[in-house]
Amino acid sequence: MEPAFNFWDNMAKRYPRFNDITMSKDVNHILNWCQNKNVSFEGASILDIGAGTGTIAIPLAQKGAQVTAMDISEGMLAALNEDAKEQGLSSKVSTHQSDWDSFPLNQKYDIVIASMTPAISDLQKIEKMLGATKGIGIYVGWGKYRINKLVEALVKAHTKEEEDCASGGCIKANQFIEILKEKNIPFESDFFATSWVDMYTFDEAKEYSYDQLKRKEITPDEEIVESILVSFLKDDKVHVKTEAEKGMVLWNVA
Repeated sequence: MEPAFNFWDNMAKRYPRFNDITMSKDVNHILNWCQNKNVSFEGASILDIGAGTGTIAIPLAQKGAQVTAMDISEGMLAALNEDAKEQGLSSKVSTHQSDWDSFPLNQKYDIVIASMTPAISDLQKIEKMLGATKGIGIYVGWGKYRINKLVEALVKAHTKEEEDCASGGCIKANQFIEILKEKNIPFESDFFATSWVDMYTFDEAKEYSYDQLKRKEITPDEEIVESILVSFLKDDKVHVKTEAEKGMVLWNVA
């Protein structure tokens, strides 16, 4: 199940925008890899599933694509529209607030893309994604690892070792690849390492921590959260580092 609207609206307050340095580096790597595989974005109709703040939608529009950006969060799409307007790209990007299950597929797109989004979280959602494209599909998901020591510490302190908790995450890249193999759909894939550091005030970090725990269906304990955040505090900012591998999957059903 996709997380509730308010989780992503809260995340929108601090989620990276299209011009964030680390985010831009990853997005450029992904789009350049696709272009090196002879994918042309100029003039293409593209559906961006779980578009968020437009970290991929805006660069695609800058490359001349006509992008339909779908996301569950009003806050995320507001940020996307603001940046698209500032970049003079409003005519190139149209937004649609919806979850993926409810999104109306009134047409097929030249390219469908989903990057790091829990909108694609099960086989049914993947099959809808496969059916949304005239030919080309691009999926970006987590690879073999994702390390966020703050979130790990928060979860460990709130749960018993044997307990499992909902992650609300997206399908991993290798899981997506296995589904394409089962369907005999030809594809290409590659993986790359990335990392980034978010810096929050103590109150911002507390809200971030609460959001992460609630997303995993864990009730936050204020005393525990604050004690953990203190250990990540440096120069009056809470430093949250994430190290991860991302996988890119490109296929063509034409």
